[in-house]
Amino acid sequence: MTSINTGSRLLANNLSRYTKWAFIGVALLAVSLRVWGVGFGLPYIYHPDEPVGVEIAQRMFKTGDLNPRFFHWPSLIFYINAFAYIPYYLTGKLLGVFHSRADIPGPMMLAMGVGKSPMPTTWLLGRMLSVIFGSAAVALTSLIGRRLTNDTAVGLLAGLMMAISPTNVANSRFITPDIFTTFFTLLSFWGCVQIFTRGKPWHYVIAGLGVGLTASTKYNGVLIVLPLVLAHFLRLGLKGVKERHLYLIPLVSLIAFLATTPFALLDYRTFTADLQFDARHYSDGHAGMEGNTLGWYLTYLWQVEGPVALLAALEILRGIYTRSKQTALLCVFPVVYFAFISSFLVRNDRTLLPLIPFLLLLASSLLVSVFRKAYAQPSNVRKVLAVTVWGLVLAVSLTLPILRTVKGAIRLTTVDSRETARIWIASNLSRGVRIAIESYAPYVDPQYFSVHGFNGLADHTPEWYIDNGFDYLVFSQGAFGRFYQDLARYSNRISQYEDLFSAFDMVRTFTDGEYEVRIYRVVK
Repeated sequence: MTSINTGSRLLANNLSRYTKWAFIGVALLAVSLRVWGVGFGLPYIYHPDEPVGVEIAQRMFKTGDLNPRFFHWPSLIFYINAFAYIPYYLTGKLLGVFHSRADIPGPMMLAMGVGKSPMPTTWLLGRMLSVIFGSAAVALTSLIGRRLTNDTAVGLLAGLMMAISPTNVANSRFITPDIFTTFFTLLSFWGCVQIFTRGKPWHYVIAGLGVGLTASTKYNGVLIVLPLVLAHFLRLGLKGVKERHLYLIPLVSLIAFLATTPFALLDYRTFTADLQFDARHYSDGHAGMEGNTLGWYLTYLWQVEGPVALLAALEILRGIYTRSKQTALLCVFPVVYFAFISSFLVRNDRTLLPLIPFLLLLASSLLVSVFRKAYAQPSNVRKVLAVTVWGLVLAVSLTLPILRTVKGAIRLTTVDSRETARIWIASNLSRGVRIAIESYAPYVDPQYFSVHGFNGLADHTPEWYIDNGFDYLVFSQGAFGRFYQDLARYSNRISQYEDLFSAFDMVRTFTDGEYEVRIYRVVK
C-alpha cells in the first residue's frame, strides 16, 4: 500500500507541473481538428441535412416567425442559428453588404445533397457554431472526469480522447443538432456530478436545465435524466424520495424544453404528426442505413473509435466488482441509451454521439487506475513490463482514432468526383440539354441546363426518361452505392438501377476521391 501511495504521489507531482499547459494543448487540438475542413465543399452543399437547419434559421431571422413548422428535430438548433444571424447581419449591414434581412440569400437546392450557397459565409456561420459546441464538449468531458474521479489525469486523458474522437470531430463540422445534443448531455451530467458530490439546489436546476435543453436538440436525449436520479439516491439513499430538490429536475426540464421548443404546444398537431412519422421511419427503415443495428454499432465503435468501448466495458465490470458509485453514474446512461438505439431498424454513426464521451470517461478511468498500479510495482522489471504493456494499450487507443480523424479530414478536403464531374458537365455538354440528377450528385447549374432532381433515378423506368425528353442521367455513389452494399436486401432496387445502366450509353465515369459519379446519355 505504501508503494502504491508513493507512486501515486510521484505521478501527481509530475502531472501538476504540466497540467495547465496540457489542458490548453488539448483545447487547441480539439479546435484545430474541428476547424480543419470546416469549409468543405463550399460553395456547393453536399450534406443532406444541413439545408434544413440553414433554411429554417434564416426564415426565422428574416420574418420573425419562430414556428419552425418542422419537428423531426426539436427547435433549439434553429433558435441558436437564428440568433447567430444577428451579429452576422449587423456586420454585413455595416459593410454595405446587406440593406435588409431579406438580402441574406438562402441555398439553391436541386436534390438532397445537391445544392449551392450564393453566400458561403452563411454556411460557415452555422458550421462554426457546431465547432464551438463540439470544442466545448471536449472541455466539459475533461471537467467531468476531473470532478467525478477527483483525478486530474482522468480528466486530461478523457478530454484528449474526446478531442480526437473521429465521430465527434466529424459531426462538429455539420449544421445538424447532434453535436449540440452531445454538449447539453454533458452539461446535464456535469449537474449530475454536482448532485452526487454536493447536492445544492442550484445543482438540480442546472441538471434539469441540461435535460430539457438536451431533449430540445434530440428527443432521445431525455434519457440523460437517468443518472441524475441515480446520483440523488446514491447520495441520500431511499430517504431521497422525500427530498424536494429531486422534483426540481422534471420541473426545470419541462420548462427548459418548452421554452426552447415552444411550438410543441403551440403547433401540437404538426409536432405530433412529425413525431409519429419519425417513429415509423426508425421502425420501417431507411435505405442503406438499416438492419443488424446492434452488430453495426459494435463494429462501428471498434473500427472507428478504437478499443475504447472494450476498455469502457472492462471498467464497468471492474465497477460492478468494486461497487463503485462513480462507475454506476457513468454507465447507466450509455448502457440504457445504447440498448434503446439498438432496438430500432435504422442506424447511423451520429446517433452514437451522446454516449461516446461516457465511453471515453470510463476508458480513461480504467487506464489511469491501471497505470497507477503498474507504476507502483516494487520490482523495477515488473514495473517496466507493466508500464510498457500499458503504454502499448494507450498508444493503440489514441493512434487509431487520430489516424481515422486525420484521414476523414483529408478526405473531406480532397476534391472528389462531384467537383470533377461538375466541371466536366459544364465544359462538355451542350447548353440547354435536359439532365436528370439524383441525390448526392454533382451540382449542375440550372442557368445553363434544364436540370431536374430526383431522390433516386431508379424511381423511374428507362421508358419514362425517354418519354419525358431527358438527354442525360447523372448517377451518384451516395444514392445508388448504398444498395450495392447489401445485395440480398436491396435486390429489387439494384435491378431497377441495372435496367437504367443497360438501357443507356455510359458517357463518363468519375472515381476521384473514392467517390463514383456516372453520366449516361439517354438513347431515344
